[in-house]
Amino acid sequence: MSGTVTVRGARRASGAPDPRAGASGPGVVPRPQPRTGRLGPVRLQQLVLVEAAAAVLLLAYVTEPWLLVPAAVVAAALVLVAVVRRRHRPALEWLLAAWGLARRRRSATGSPAAGVDPGFAPAVECDPSLRTYRWTGRGGREAGLVGDGTFLSAVLLVQSRDRPLRPGRTARPLPLDLLYGALEVDGIRLESVQVVQHTQPAPAPHLPGEALAARSYGPLQAGSGAPAVRLTWVALKLDPQLCAEAVRARGGGLAGAQRAVVRAADQLAARLAAAGFEATLLTEAELMSAVETASCANPRAGERAGRADVPARRTRETARTWRCDDRWHTTYWVARWPRLGPGATPAPNLVALLTSMPALASTFSLTVGRGPGGGAALTGHVRITGRSDGELTAARRQLERAARGVKVGLVRLDHEQVPGALATLPLGGTR
Repeated sequence: MSGTVTVRGARRASGAPDPRAGASGPGVVPRPQPRTGRLGPVRLQQLVLVEAAAAVLLLAYVTEPWLLVPAAVVAAALVLVAVVRRRHRPALEWLLAAWGLARRRRSATGSPAAGVDPGFAPAVECDPSLRTYRWTGRGGREAGLVGDGTFLSAVLLVQSRDRPLRPGRTARPLPLDLLYGALEVDGIRLESVQVVQHTQPAPAPHLPGEALAARSYGPLQAGSGAPAVRLTWVALKLDPQLCAEAVRARGGGLAGAQRAVVRAADQLAARLAAAGFEATLLTEAELMSAVETASCANPRAGERAGRADVPARRTRETARTWRCDDRWHTTYWVARWPRLGPGATPAPNLVALLTSMPALASTFSLTVGRGPGGGAALTGHVRITGRSDGELTAARRQLERAARGVKVGLVRLDHEQVPGALATLPLGGTR
C-alpha cells in the first residue's frame, strides 16, 4: 500500500526534526526508505519478472527456434508488467492492489458481526479482526485498548492547555522528538507511534456564500486559519513480540501486553504535559467514539444500525473511494516530502495546508517508527471526506493542486482505499 521515509539531513539526537526550532538551519528532507522486497531502486518482483522473460526466451531458443516469436511476445508482456508504471506505481503493484480490492469485495458480501458498537462498526467492517478491550488498573482506573490479536494500541487525546483566546493553527506544534522517544520506555519497545489530526472547516463548505454563518465565520477563518473542529490523537502500537521480556515482566499474555502499552502511554502523557499539552488516556467508550469521529460516520446511521435486528453493511469500497454511510472518502499516501523544519516549510504549516480543503473533513496521519541508523521512519497519509462524490472530486483536485504547490508528492491509493482508511484511524499506524 505505502512505504515509509527516513529523516535525513539535519537531525536531532533522537532522529526526528524539531518542529519548534527557529528559522535558521538547513531543515530536514525525509527520504524514501528501502523496504523489504527491494534491491536499491528496483523491486524484487520486477527483477523476477525480467529474469522470467529472459528464461522464456532462452528456453524457446534451446527447444525449437520457431518458438522464439511467441516466446518474445510473452517476454515482452512480462517486461512491460515489470517496468510500466501507473499513477506513480509499478504495474505489478497496481495489479496486485486491484486483486486485493476484488478479494475484499467478495469477503464484504455478508452482514457485519452483531453486538459491535455502532460507532466502531465501520472500522470492524474494514477489518473484522479488530476489537476493543477495557483495562482496569489500581483504584478502578480504566483505559481503552484496540487490537486484532497481533497488536495492541492505546490512544491519547492531546490538546493545548486552555488560553484566553484560541491559538493559531501553528501556535503549539506537537513535538515529534517526544513521539520518537516514546518508541522505547522502560524496556517496552513499541512498533510505532501515530499522530492523527482530524479537522472540519468553518464555515461548512456546503453553505451558500450569503448564509449568515458563512458571512460571519468566513473572514474570521480566513484571518486565523482555525477550523471549526481540530482533534489530535496519539496512538501507541505495541507488538508483544518486539518486547516479550517486558510483557512477561508484567504478567505475560494479554494482561501483560495491556499493562505494557498503558505504561508507555502514561509515560508519553507525562512528557507531553511537561511540554505544555494536556494528554488524556481514552477509555474504551472514548476510544470507540474517537474512531467514529475520525471515520466521519453518520451518527443517525449508527443509531438506525443499533436498533436493527440484523445490522446492514454501512461501508463500501471502490477503486478510488471508501464510502461510510453517506460520506465519501479518498486517501492519499505521502510519497515525497518537502524540506521541513528550520529554514524551510514548518511541519505544522504543511499539515494545516493539506487539511484545509473545502470538504466535510480532512484527516492527516503521521506514523513514527524506527528507521535504519537510529533515524525516525515516517509514514504519512491524508484522507479527505465529502458529502457526495461530486464534492469529494472537487476537494481531491484542490488537494492535489495544493500539494504540488508545496512540492508534496501525493499518491492516491487506488484499489487500496480500505487499507488507506485504516491507516488514518487512531489505531496505531499502517497495517
